[in-house]
Amino acid sequence: MFKSKDKKKKVDGSSSPQTTKLPEGVIERNLVVFDGRETTDWVKYFKNTILPDGSRIRVWQASWLEVSCTVYPESTILSIAPIRESHAEFKRPQWTGVKPDFLLVRNQPRGPTPGSDRRNVLYGLLMANIPSVNTLTSMYMMLERPLMFGELKKINKNLGDELFPLIPATYYPYHSAMSISPEVYPSVMKVSHAHAGMGKIKIHDDNGFRDMETIVALHNDYCTAEPFVDYDYGLRIQKVGKHYRAFKKVFTGSGWKSQFGGSDLQYLEVTEEYKRWVDEASKAFGGLDLCAVDAMHGKDGKNYIIELNDTAIGFTMGVDHEDNLHVVELVEERMGALFPKKEEKKEEKKEEKKEE
Repeated sequence: MFKSKDKKKKVDGSSSPQTTKLPEGVIERNLVVFDGRETTDWVKYFKNTILPDGSRIRVWQASWLEVSCTVYPESTILSIAPIRESHAEFKRPQWTGVKPDFLLVRNQPRGPTPGSDRRNVLYGLLMANIPSVNTLTSMYMMLERPLMFGELKKINKNLGDELFPLIPATYYPYHSAMSISPEVYPSVMKVSHAHAGMGKIKIHDDNGFRDMETIVALHNDYCTAEPFVDYDYGLRIQKVGKHYRAFKKVFTGSGWKSQFGGSDLQYLEVTEEYKRWVDEASKAFGGLDLCAVDAMHGKDGKNYIIELNDTAIGFTMGVDHEDNLHVVELVEERMGALFPKKEEKKEEKKEEKKEE
C-alpha cells in the first residue's frame, strides 16, 4: 500500500470530497473505474493514495453504458458521463473527455441484451493498450462461455478429475449441429454468453432437447449441455490478489436456479483443495487478479466445478468493504509499477546505457 495522509479516512466510509484543489506541481493519474453501482464509492477508496512518483489518483467511476472510446494515433480519449469523480466537477448526465492512465473493471462490458453490449468500447481500450485490472485481454476471452470452459478443460486434463473435478459439457455451434442429444437427463442447456442464470434451461428428455433446438435456431446461437447436478449446496471459491474466501451457497427458494430463487451464503474454511482450484483457474489467459470458481456439491458426495468468473465477481455483503480494499491494493501495486520513483527511472536508464 502506498502513502496515505490519513488511512483511517480510507476505511471509515466517509463520503467523496466535493471539490479538490491540488498543490502546485502535483500530477494526477486518471483511473477509470467501470462500476455502475452507485453504492460503491471508488473515489472514497482512492482519495488518499499517492503513487511512488508523487502523483495522485483521480477516479472516474462510470457504467459501461456511459463510456465511449476513441483511439487516435497518439492518444486515447474516453467520452464519459461519470457517476462520480474525484473533483466532483462532472456528474452524469454531463459528459467530458478523459485520457485514461489505468482501468479497474468491476462490471461486465456485455450484458444479456443487445442494448447492454459495449464490446466496441472494450475493443478500443484493447487497441490503445490501456493497463487494467483484470487485463483487458482476459476480459475479452472470458466474455464467451466456450473459451472460459476451454481453460478449465486444460486444467482438468493436466490435473485429472480427482484434483480438478470439472463437470462434463457438450458444445453445439449451431442448432443444426444438435443432432446427438445429451447422454444424461436431466441436463442444463446454456445458450450463448449470458451469465447470472440467464439463458439457462433444464431439460428432462429428448422432447425437451428438440424444443430447445428450435429456440437456439432463432438467433443461430451456440449452446452447451451439462448434466444436471442434484446438489446439496453450491460452492464459490474467491481469489482477490493473494486473498482467498470460500462460501457455501445453500438454496432457499423454489425452482433450481439460485440466482432467482434465493440462497444463503455461509463462510467455509479455505481448504487446500479449494485453494488449488482457484489458484489453477487464476492462471487462465495470462492471469486473473480477481476471479472465483463456482462448483456444486452433489448429493452423491462429489464436487463438480461448473464455471470460472472473472473481474466482475460480486463481493458478499459484510466483507465487501474488506474485499474492495484488497482491490485497491492490487490497483495501487499495478499503478505503482507504471509510475515509479524518479530515482528508480534514472537508475533504469543508467543500466540501459551500460548494456549498450
